[in-house]
Amino acid sequence: MKRKLLLIVALLATLGGIIWWQLGISSSKAGQLPRAKRPPAVLLSRVSDAPPSIRLTTNGTVTALDRLELRPQDSGVIIAIRVHEGQQVKVGQVLVELDAAAERAQLAKARAQLLADQAQLNIARRELARSHELTRQQFISQSALDTVQAKADSLAANLAADQAQIDAAQVALKRKTLLAPVAGSVGAISLSVGALVQPGMAAPLLTITRVAPIAVSFYLAERQLAPVRQAQAQTPLTVYAVNEADHRCQQGTLTFVDSAVDSSNGNVLLKAQFANADNSLWPGQFVRVTLDAGRYSDAVSLPVSALLTGPDGQFAYSVGKDNKAQRQPLTLLGVQDEQAIVRGIAAGVPVVSTGGQNLRPGDEVSAKAAKDNNKAAGKAPPADAASACSPPRAANVGRTASAAAGQAK
Repeated sequence: MKRKLLLIVALLATLGGIIWWQLGISSSKAGQLPRAKRPPAVLLSRVSDAPPSIRLTTNGTVTALDRLELRPQDSGVIIAIRVHEGQQVKVGQVLVELDAAAERAQLAKARAQLLADQAQLNIARRELARSHELTRQQFISQSALDTVQAKADSLAANLAADQAQIDAAQVALKRKTLLAPVAGSVGAISLSVGALVQPGMAAPLLTITRVAPIAVSFYLAERQLAPVRQAQAQTPLTVYAVNEADHRCQQGTLTFVDSAVDSSNGNVLLKAQFANADNSLWPGQFVRVTLDAGRYSDAVSLPVSALLTGPDGQFAYSVGKDNKAQRQPLTLLGVQDEQAIVRGIAAGVPVVSTGGQNLRPGDEVSAKAAKDNNKAAGKAPPADAASACSPPRAANVGRTASAAAGQAK
């Protein structure tokens, strides 16, 4: 009986070992089977259906339309300064007065000489009239008449010379009073009452800077010149300038495009004029400038992250209803507000904005809609830009297509 029990236990142990061995083999084979490949997760963004405007953004410098350094034309001592630093002056307003006692005396002398010569001329003309009468009566000869005529003509010439002396004295007197030739703001005044000034002095007496209206100078890349000129030929172009200090915005008009491109850097100089009624733009200040150069024709926008670069140029992956990625060749026109302006794809098509670097055409993807970042992609700043304009945050001047687009494998 005992031997029979031991035999049963041995058989059960052997059977358990066989079952354990078979289960181990099955588990090992199952581990070697290939797992099902999961579709890569991507984010989708829809192509904007609004034709985006051409907005070129760069940095600019505020420059005064007029800036005058006031220097005297004659020597003299300052007897009065009629303005103070920072004052707004008008054209013709008195700025500085110099001592003009000598010029006033010279003017008085010239006027007195004129009166004396005028009296002598009156006598000579009366004598000439009598001489004509005596000549007709043959009481005096023709030579005597000629002598009287010559004397009258000489006195008339002296009278004209006296008038010229008066004019010269008046000019000299006017130079002693320095007037504002332009309207603007008075700068630093370098001298005070009692100082001796003279022509050719190194430092000006004061400066006058015109701040309203005012200009902003900026540069654009050569490749951006063509659309600007085309748009300018159709309508005046609007320019927006934002002061980085307080983010106040001014709206102006493009007034100047330089006639030549700077060959050293490939840039062209442009200028815009602003009313600057509130004096928020100040000469020498750096501002962010946005030029509204019309609209792109037959173009759409998509996130920059959706734009990839391959051997054949730029492209993006669109995703259809079957969740499969398809390659869409694109033509890049520009980049603004982190949006790529392209041609070659229809508006409303979903494209891969995140996760497209490792895709291949025909790959199935696990798509999720990205947050819409196409807002205001095709809108220009509002018309009342003086108080509410909001130009693009990111500058695209000089930015190349390869730098804006991602690199596809």
